[in-house]
Amino acid sequence: MVVPAVKESYFLHADCLIHGPTQEEVIISTNLSKKYLVNIKQNVLSAQSRPTLCSAGTGQRIYSSAQQDGVYALGTSSGVGICQWEGVPNATGMIETDTSFYSVAWVGTNILACGDNGTLIEVDGRAQQKCRDYTGHSSSVNVVKVRDDNSFVSAGYDGICRIWDRRTGGVSKQFTPSSWASAARPKLGSHITALDVWDDWVVVGGGPNLSLWYMKEDAGVSLLDMGGSVPSIAKFAQDTIIAAGDDSFIYHWNLSGKLKYKVTSKLSRVTDLHLDTVSRNQPFLIAAGSPAELNVFMDLGYLSHTVPYLG
Repeated sequence: MVVPAVKESYFLHADCLIHGPTQEEVIISTNLSKKYLVNIKQNVLSAQSRPTLCSAGTGQRIYSSAQQDGVYALGTSSGVGICQWEGVPNATGMIETDTSFYSVAWVGTNILACGDNGTLIEVDGRAQQKCRDYTGHSSSVNVVKVRDDNSFVSAGYDGICRIWDRRTGGVSKQFTPSSWASAARPKLGSHITALDVWDDWVVVGGGPNLSLWYMKEDAGVSLLDMGGSVPSIAKFAQDTIIAAGDDSFIYHWNLSGKLKYKVTSKLSRVTDLHLDTVSRNQPFLIAAGSPAELNVFMDLGYLSHTVPYLG
């Protein structure tokens, strides 16, 4: 029996978007460990040889990135990478481990990184080595977000959001989103896949419905309805919450939990969003996921164009 060939695009989806210094170039890192460089202004694939991030982590998946002063922290399937957009690949180092790191964030000149088996570490970005372990999660940690220089939030498969104090290395507060009856979805579990923090607000979801929490009260404030979708990404744009997941929609709410609008993308699911409100006269939003194309939205809600990155 002859088995028909299956196009690579059938299996491929974006893991994360890595935006360039000009915001016009974006690297898409995929689940097949391939990277594609796209110029969203020209709507074309750019030359692959210029930015070294296309060759950074060769053969590895890049799950997450964070940029500060032209230096990129990468959460990869074999460690935490530190590199530049141009120059020698991995010029500033790779902290190699047997752990996959799913989320990274800069705090000062250091990097917070989280991953498998409850791993949550802080890396000295100058010395390029681990300087602290944060212990508490009992299983994989999916997301870490910085609140300010002294505190950050993490969450993952144990279903607990922990707010950490960097001065002590311990947990200052914690809450379990699935314990709120309105957010709980027992059939889907308690794990967390989407998280962000802004001031005293935390948006969080996964197995539980996406919900907004106020840290000073340790209480859920609003349920953010996504029609049953499991969120893969949630972001604050100041007092607006933007989220997406395993359907075609990108949702926008205010801090009262009121849905401002629901934007339809041309993706069957959305795995990452890049928001830019400062580098252009008109704010824009880039969505990636499956199939293999970028959706570029102007004014955060109008679909301007799509950019395929796999022929």
